[in-house]
Amino acid sequence: MRRVWLPTVAILGLLVLSAFVLGASVRRGGALPVAAQEATSQRTISVSGEGRVALPPDTATLTLGAEVFDPDPAAAQREVERRMDAILAVFRQAGIPENRIRTVVYAINVERDWQQPSAPVTGYRVTHLVEAQVRPVEQVGTVLSQAVQAGANSVSGIAFSVANPQAALRQARELAVRDAREKAAQLAQLTGVGLGAPVRIVESVSTPPVPVPVAQGAPEAKAVPVGETLVVVSVAIDYAIQ
Repeated sequence: MRRVWLPTVAILGLLVLSAFVLGASVRRGGALPVAAQEATSQRTISVSGEGRVALPPDTATLTLGAEVFDPDPAAAQREVERRMDAILAVFRQAGIPENRIRTVVYAINVERDWQQPSAPVTGYRVTHLVEAQVRPVEQVGTVLSQAVQAGANSVSGIAFSVANPQAALRQARELAVRDAREKAAQLAQLTGVGLGAPVRIVESVSTPPVPVPVAQGAPEAKAVPVGETLVVVSVAIDYAIQ
């Protein structure tokens, strides 16, 4: 009987020792993930803030050009070119430099008679639109009227903006952070906790141009209201809870 049980007892002892060593290894290996979880489970108060600054625009972006339909594509291109030469001459007379004028659309579209079984080609529509930045903005109404008189028959509109909004951005950023801080302080007070330092800050900036719709073929409309441009800064801030 002793010859049978002694090997069995030895094997059981080895199994118990192996389990003890394995458990110790797991405990040592698992210490880092637990510490990492404790480090990343910091309690925070998450708030958002917004700052808005309104200021008068100093740039008017005018988008217009010529659109011509003709059965002959070459004839349509020549007429568009003639009109655009006259429009660009108006821009030059207004003192707009070439680096503030750029083409935004140049297209030749084939038009067909879809009522016919074979859908024959009826002609070609050529469109050429340019974008011009007008300064000072008070000139935009006069420039628009003269451009329409010169041959512009496609006017997309006018957008007012600020060429250098950095000062307004700084002011809007201060307002946004102050707004977020006040919200976080109120939440901390209402919940009976202390407010710590920011641990995460995300900012987004928006300076949308102010669009002004323009009626087609209205050369007599010289007065264009300018309005105001808004500079908007939004922040999302996570404050630590003390």
